[in-house]
Amino acid sequence: MSTPDATPSADSETGPKQRAASKRELGKLKIFFGMSAGVGKTYSMLEAAQARIKEGVVVLAGVINTHGRKETEKVLEGIPVLPEKWVKYKDTVFEELDIDRILTLRPQLVLIDELAHTNVPGSKHAKRWQDVLEILDAGIDVYTTVNVQHLESRKDLVENITGIKIRETVPDLVIERATSLELIDLPPPELLNRMKEGKVYLGDQSRLAAENFFKVDNLTALREIALRFTAEKVDHDLHEVLAPGKEWNTRERLMVAVSPAPSSQQLIRSTRRIAFNLDAPWIAVYVDDGRQLDSKDQARLNKYLQLAQELGAEVITTHDIEISDALQRIAQQKNITRIVIGRPKKSFSFSSFFGRTLLGKLEQANKNMDIHVLRVDESEYEPEAINKVKYPIPKKPYIIVFITVIILSLLGFLLEPYIGYKSVGYIYLTGIFVLSLFVGRGPILFAAILSALSWDFLLIPPFFQPAITNPEDFALIITYFIAATIMGMLTARLKEKDRYLFQREQKTENLYEIMKVIAKSTDLQQLCLNVSLKLKTLFPGEFDILPKNIEDQLLLKSRLEIFNQEKEHSAALWAFRNGKTAGWSTDTLPSAEALYFPIKFSKEAMGVLLYYPSKSSPLSTDEMNFLQTVTDQLGVYLERYLFEEKIRNQDYSRQVEKLHGAIFKSLTRGVYAPLEKIISASKSLKKIADNKEEKVLSDTVDTASQNLKVIVDNNFIMTQFQSGFMHFEKSSHSIKQLIEDSIQELNLREEKRPIDVIVPDKSLYFNFDYDLVKLALNNLLINAITYSPVNTPVTIKAEANEIEFSLAVIDQGPGIPKQILPQLFNKFYSSSDLQETIGLGLTVVKSIVDIHNGKIRITDNNGHGTVFAMIFPI
Repeated sequence: MSTPDATPSADSETGPKQRAASKRELGKLKIFFGMSAGVGKTYSMLEAAQARIKEGVVVLAGVINTHGRKETEKVLEGIPVLPEKWVKYKDTVFEELDIDRILTLRPQLVLIDELAHTNVPGSKHAKRWQDVLEILDAGIDVYTTVNVQHLESRKDLVENITGIKIRETVPDLVIERATSLELIDLPPPELLNRMKEGKVYLGDQSRLAAENFFKVDNLTALREIALRFTAEKVDHDLHEVLAPGKEWNTRERLMVAVSPAPSSQQLIRSTRRIAFNLDAPWIAVYVDDGRQLDSKDQARLNKYLQLAQELGAEVITTHDIEISDALQRIAQQKNITRIVIGRPKKSFSFSSFFGRTLLGKLEQANKNMDIHVLRVDESEYEPEAINKVKYPIPKKPYIIVFITVIILSLLGFLLEPYIGYKSVGYIYLTGIFVLSLFVGRGPILFAAILSALSWDFLLIPPFFQPAITNPEDFALIITYFIAATIMGMLTARLKEKDRYLFQREQKTENLYEIMKVIAKSTDLQQLCLNVSLKLKTLFPGEFDILPKNIEDQLLLKSRLEIFNQEKEHSAALWAFRNGKTAGWSTDTLPSAEALYFPIKFSKEAMGVLLYYPSKSSPLSTDEMNFLQTVTDQLGVYLERYLFEEKIRNQDYSRQVEKLHGAIFKSLTRGVYAPLEKIISASKSLKKIADNKEEKVLSDTVDTASQNLKVIVDNNFIMTQFQSGFMHFEKSSHSIKQLIEDSIQELNLREEKRPIDVIVPDKSLYFNFDYDLVKLALNNLLINAITYSPVNTPVTIKAEANEIEFSLAVIDQGPGIPKQILPQLFNKFYSSSDLQETIGLGLTVVKSIVDIHNGKIRITDNNGHGTVFAMIFPI
């Protein structure tokens, strides 16, 4: 079929066993890597892009910063540059990468300068490297640039060398994703000469850079780091080539202990470097020992755990009152060979007094494990955060202890004349035991000290003097203090363990309750409401579930008013399409007021879980993991629900199609008899026509009748195909006779249309169903005549070889656009200009060819029309 205003189509083949569309491949990332600005990364990237353009690749410059360098601007010529998007922030307009436009245009290669760039607040992503990842996930290749100081794992090292704070970094996992890392190297003296010539920075900016960052010693050290990293990357890639199928070298496994302390980020980066050099997996562990974190510390902890995850670590959070016991347990479960901790500060504590430091406990418990104790320099971090991991100390327990000890002292003072001052110790000991059921270990230690001093100074004679003057009383006090401390500590520890067990049981019970709600829900609307209400009782805020429909489109409808805003829709759609968390408290669309969790089943998004918090503090890692578990369970339900919904729709469609088929079949049979009479009458009128006008009218009636007969035949054949009772009989027939009968049946000889027939001289006889193939040929002829100019010829060409024969109809119309080829053989499909058919002709042709185990080939007729070839096996 050819349509007006169309371009010639490319070669295309369709058949009964068409290949399924392959999954979209991820884009390839190439990084132009250097030790600092000015070494020529952007210039080299543009040169490489120019070479790709000569190869025929569609290249688009997303963001290019020439910094006024003329040679860079010159090599940019000829590369299409995408206008940057305007983003307004605090009454100022900034220009940022237009990622949405790139995803719409879908070039083959995008050039994006400065990978570590931080986007303006209000942008889709917080960092440019996140934009690049989304572009790569869309199947678009990216060329980009980055300096060594922007590598997350090298940040601390570069800051120590240069003394300059690095504020923009790129996770190492992004660098590892690169299929190609090209080092752009330049000796420091040459770079300094470029600085003096004004080829790196302009004016005062060049002078300030030379006085601070661009020094020979700094540049030499940075160059060494860049060379080392490049060598490590090559070695790492070589290891993967030499050991296919092995993701990690299992001889080493690392674990780093993470806390809200600012030094944790330095430990994480150091562990990442060690793991990369060893080509080993590593995990980051946070142990919740019961101390409450304020909102700032919780946000900092979440940031560090996210950093570890971005650098490739497996993040684990666990609960235990003893950090060393938790680390030891995780190390045994994960077969850890090396533990990384920070060097403890030299400060007095009750544990360090008895040699019970974290390092000492780990060394004692892990005889077969190496322990890396790394020096951490906290002086470079923000002053308000140094050594101030704030575990708020509640005052109420200490007040209760103080009042209780006073009451016990008064009680002992009243009973001392009757039971003696030595027996008063049992009163204090009983009080300590009772207190340990209600307060923690700190207040218990305070109670033991305060009660011992009260007993000594107030109840043991001589009063208001220490018992050290009497060795027997002194021993009694020391024994009491040790016994009270041990008993109180053990009881408090058992109470804390019981609290952890209760929390774990509560979490399991909550999950069980939610799974029960999911299992008992009878429809999707009830499920969304019940699960949202249950989650609301567990978290401060509102919840809602946004499922997708059977057309794989997210339903942007929510009972929460907050979701009516456009920014909330954008965050929900992004989370759904990319399978990652977005919105509030994340780096993706953080301006959204709600948090969006993708609901996935087997890596396919089933919907989105919406959480609108009523508090400003971010969720803890444990809370995030809980909600992630809930979304996993929701994914299983939604997948089953959508599958059943599709089955119901298919059953309904089959019933409707069956009814339509029966109606068409009945109508078709009823039309045949009067149609034959019309055709016979038109032929009789043609014989007795006296004038030209009557002949024209009789020809019109005859042609319309023949076309109507083909349409009725098509409907009848399609109903037979769909019913499964198609009569099909192959026997030997002449191709030449088939063509002649088709031309005669359609009265094409009498039309003002040249019909060229190209058939080999020898007779061609093949096995096929004569009536069906003739109907297919009739449809192709009608299609060619309808969509080609009146005076242009239509050619019928037959060819054969040892394995197949073909029957082609060639027209000289405008051709077929590539975009409509996939829909060309669909039922009831026709172009907007097609008014005379109902779109079944080509569908019938394909069905007839399929039943013969053949195929249809559509090719361009050298820019002058289209070739429809039916190819049948011999």
